[in-house]
Amino acid sequence: MQLQNSLIANCSTVDPIWMGDRKGESVVKKLGLSAGRNAFLVLVLAASPATAGNEANFVLYNQNVAEKGEVEVEFLSDFSNVGGGEPNYTAQVIELEYGVTDRWTTALYVEGNKEEGDDYQFGGWRFENRLRVFEGNVFLNPVLYAEYEQLQPEHKYLFEVVGRAGEEEDEDEATEHELETRLILGQDVTDRLNLAFNWINEVNFDNGEWEFGYAAGLNYVLFEDEEQRSRSWEIKELILGLEFYGGLGDSAEGLTLSGSETAQYAGINLKTEFANGFEIGVGGAFGLTDLSEDALLRTSLSYAFE
Repeated sequence: MQLQNSLIANCSTVDPIWMGDRKGESVVKKLGLSAGRNAFLVLVLAASPATAGNEANFVLYNQNVAEKGEVEVEFLSDFSNVGGGEPNYTAQVIELEYGVTDRWTTALYVEGNKEEGDDYQFGGWRFENRLRVFEGNVFLNPVLYAEYEQLQPEHKYLFEVVGRAGEEEDEDEATEHELETRLILGQDVTDRLNLAFNWINEVNFDNGEWEFGYAAGLNYVLFEDEEQRSRSWEIKELILGLEFYGGLGDSAEGLTLSGSETAQYAGINLKTEFANGFEIGVGGAFGLTDLSEDALLRTSLSYAFE
């Protein structure tokens, strides 16, 4: 999506055609220049969605960022089966995302949650920024990510998994002030398949301890309709996401991938984009270690303002 402005400006001379969709900068082989082809290119670019970064997944980011001026509102919800005799919970997030430039996206998140038997509680807020390092398409397309988090100790929504698991939390602990950073790498392998990896760091400003984690996986376009349509509920694109994520230890005791010390998850997700700008996602995350939650049902509903 971030190449759309330059492509429109040069569509009369460009050799490959970039199809502006949720897959990022996919390339179609040169078919010959014609006025009809250029008109089709402009129509496809104008219809491209504003959502960028997660695609079908909930934790993993790829290299895509929003286009300048694009605004998206998203509602996310988790429904847990914690296991181990622990109470289940539901957690919700409201996100407002804005494309500051074609390479810089910023977002504000507000979250809340409710455990079985308790009242609904405010979970905290996050302020996220993602900067794509290079304007063009380069190998692995690095993106720098920084997010300030002000969270209550009992916050629940699963944005990432870092550090070691199993430590008891103090219910009287003060509000957490943390900075999360990521190195995001993403590559379009084909015009349908995107692979991505995130290295995650999180530092607590109160005690100075660093925790580490990762996310890795793919997005695959199962179906796409490239015809220009009215803003209706016709399906425009269907994306399958697979992601693996978990903790990698901390600065106090060192790095580890041990299943007896960390929480690890596998997720499978599906996102549908409609011609009217709405997107609906649903997925499942499944714990792979004893310290992980057993399962999560994850949903998303978003709307892109063009």
